[in-house]
Amino acid sequence: MAKVNLTRGIHPNTSALMNVLAAQGVTAPHTGKPFSEALLLGIGGGLGAGYILWEFKAHQSATIVMGFLNRWNYTAEHLSILCSRIGTTPIVQETAGAKAAAANLQSALDDGIPVVVWVDKAHLPHHQLPESLKGHSVYMVGVYGTEDDAFLVDDLAGRLFHVQKDVFAAGRARIGSDKNRVLRVTPPEQIDLEAAVMAGINGHLEHLGRDSESFSLPVYKKWAKMMTDTRNKKGWPTVFKSRVGLYSTLRSIYEGVLLDQTEGAGLRSIFADFLDEAAGIVNKPAMKETAGAYRDVAAKWRAFGNAALPGDAFAETRDLLNQRYGLYQQGKQDEMRSASARLENLMGEFNTDFPLDDKAVNALFADLQNHLEGIYAGEVAARDQLSITSYE
Repeated sequence: MAKVNLTRGIHPNTSALMNVLAAQGVTAPHTGKPFSEALLLGIGGGLGAGYILWEFKAHQSATIVMGFLNRWNYTAEHLSILCSRIGTTPIVQETAGAKAAAANLQSALDDGIPVVVWVDKAHLPHHQLPESLKGHSVYMVGVYGTEDDAFLVDDLAGRLFHVQKDVFAAGRARIGSDKNRVLRVTPPEQIDLEAAVMAGINGHLEHLGRDSESFSLPVYKKWAKMMTDTRNKKGWPTVFKSRVGLYSTLRSIYEGVLLDQTEGAGLRSIFADFLDEAAGIVNKPAMKETAGAYRDVAAKWRAFGNAALPGDAFAETRDLLNQRYGLYQQGKQDEMRSASARLENLMGEFNTDFPLDDKAVNALFADLQNHLEGIYAGEVAARDQLSITSYE
């Protein structure tokens, strides 16, 4: 089995690659130690922006997809660009066939090489997600070897999980667009770290400088408008007129901003960490001031996440989500089960019988709109400040 040198991660893309690189002895030139996840995130192009509201009427639920990473909807492209910038050769293998998929993965493991693998998140038993979420979430993990009839999987917790081979194979095949994808990387001969950092910052600024209302900062301005728009079919007063599914949507905001995959407040805190580290690499001290601007934005995201599940009505939900995620990070799967079961019961109960009346719901939507407007203004200001400090 490949050497295991795991660090607890924040985002599946960058965390999986961070540990795969460390396992192969790849180090950052300025420290002689493994790359930090923050540095990899920044080199990969930094932050993104996105918002999609998926309605699942069959399950009486709706889920928000929030794209916080650059190229969040093109995961293979994102990781390939990141690898190329640090001088590694990304080898992406794709296939529609189960036998070829198994062979691609096993071949790397037989060579003692850990790999990044694309898999449906709800097929990973350690997440304890409901059946209804299978097929909904593109996800990346590191795979390090096998033991008995299971793969040894790195998934954010700083430890390896055992996932049965047949379950893992089903998860790899569940989302057709993932194509049973495997990413192998080779250690670089040389890393031009300063060039890699500046390429990442340029990618960040270019991406967030677009005027797209789907894949750049204006999406938050549009989302804010949707919170109280009574005429647009995607306006929240219309989508949630009966309140069915509203609970799961609000919960997905709380989890997606504060806990699940982006606990750096929509990755804004970890990007601030990148700027602190990058300032020394490229000798631009003013970047540290911009790091402070992104920490201010992170605080706005945290306030927004907390506002999504306000007051006593959602106190149990908040407590259970926080407890569950903490137990996950500690690898305490048995202890997670009672929290997971209770959360699923609450989902069934509150998705059909929402605990707030119409007046309170309207006030909630207005409050979330105010938060989003503040986020948009803060994001634009931080981006503009970075465009100045990165070239001083």
